[in-house]
Amino acid sequence: MRKPRFSLALGLALGCGAALADAGHGATPFGSPGDPAAAERTVPVTLDDTMAIRHEPITIRPGETLRFVVTNAGALVHEFSIGDAPSQRAHALMMRKMPDMHHDGSEGNAVTLQPGETREVTWRFDRKVEGDIVLACQIPGHYDAGMVSRVPMEE
Repeated sequence: MRKPRFSLALGLALGCGAALADAGHGATPFGSPGDPAAAERTVPVTLDDTMAIRHEPITIRPGETLRFVVTNAGALVHEFSIGDAPSQRAHALMMRKMPDMHHDGSEGNAVTLQPGETREVTWRFDRKVEGDIVLACQIPGHYDAGMVSRVPMEE
């Protein structure tokens, strides 16, 4: 019984790894890790225990590099991840199967934040996505409770 579960978890991890990519291996369908020195704007983001991702209204321009300064203002652990709808679905599935997984930022598009912690994520939106860019907390149950923000890309 353990072998099929392990195989499923391994398959999900490998599949999601391709969807999320990491900073050392290039682009995703929704962009690539950005150089903080090249950031055109800084977007302050607050995560809190009301299951909200708070930031001022923004629109993303194709090709733009944004620096997100993310603060966990809650008492719970939260996550900040950038993606398109398909990658966020894959990420959610992976997190449900491996709920203790944490993101140290090496993927480029996701970080786990302890209560009171502030971290930065810089992302280059160098690909036009179908639909919106999705900012989410994929700690199991948080996304389902509404911890998501959809940000439009300009045409």
